[in-house]
Amino acid sequence: MAKKSVQALMRPSHLPLILLGAAMTVYGLTMALVGSWFSNQAMRGLITAGAYRARMAAFDAAAGIVAGLLFCALFIWCAVSARGGVRVAFAIGAVASLAPVLSARAEELLFSRLGLPTMNAGSVLAGAVTTLLFALPMVILFILLASGPGIPAGCRWLSLLSIFIVLATAFFPIYVTVLAFLIKPGDPAVGRMIEVSSQVIKLRYILPGLSFLLLAGISARFARRGPAA
Repeated sequence: MAKKSVQALMRPSHLPLILLGAAMTVYGLTMALVGSWFSNQAMRGLITAGAYRARMAAFDAAAGIVAGLLFCALFIWCAVSARGGVRVAFAIGAVASLAPVLSARAEELLFSRLGLPTMNAGSVLAGAVTTLLFALPMVILFILLASGPGIPAGCRWLSLLSIFIVLATAFFPIYVTVLAFLIKPGDPAVGRMIEVSSQVIKLRYILPGLSFLLLAGISARFARRGPAA
């Protein structure tokens, strides 16, 4: 049986993958910087806690819509520019575009519209749902890339690493939240973990975006060099 030839991820250009990685990284950085700015204003007494939440929610809603639509268009462009399993991977990844759109609306949708019980932790549960909506399609995407026989080896290894990056940034904050609310409320050690978790959350979009940029670079280099004889 003939061995399947190895091909670059995108054809004829890696521009859609580069733009997807850049857009995801910029969105993550923007959300982190704006969140830190509003938080610093609240801590200095320049705005109230209520004003901080309102401004952050308004910005999250507006930026989420723009980012979600942009992500979806770029995922689809990547799928069109790819073939075989890579095309399927990016088509599945497009589902992750719903996460930024719903991040500011998940709580209302789940508990006001659908009537699900909040269990006195509505915002936490809504955040977990939004996180899973982003993480699961991304994990499937990277699994398909990591296991694809026709994909350059460097891309497969980076995709394998990216699976653990996505899982860590998604589930560590959820794990810490469960500890803080249900298992060890008031534990000082958990309090320190919450501080770490707040920093990990900021990496949720940045690290996958950087992974896409690196994938584009490795694949473009492979395409220029040509498949090994």
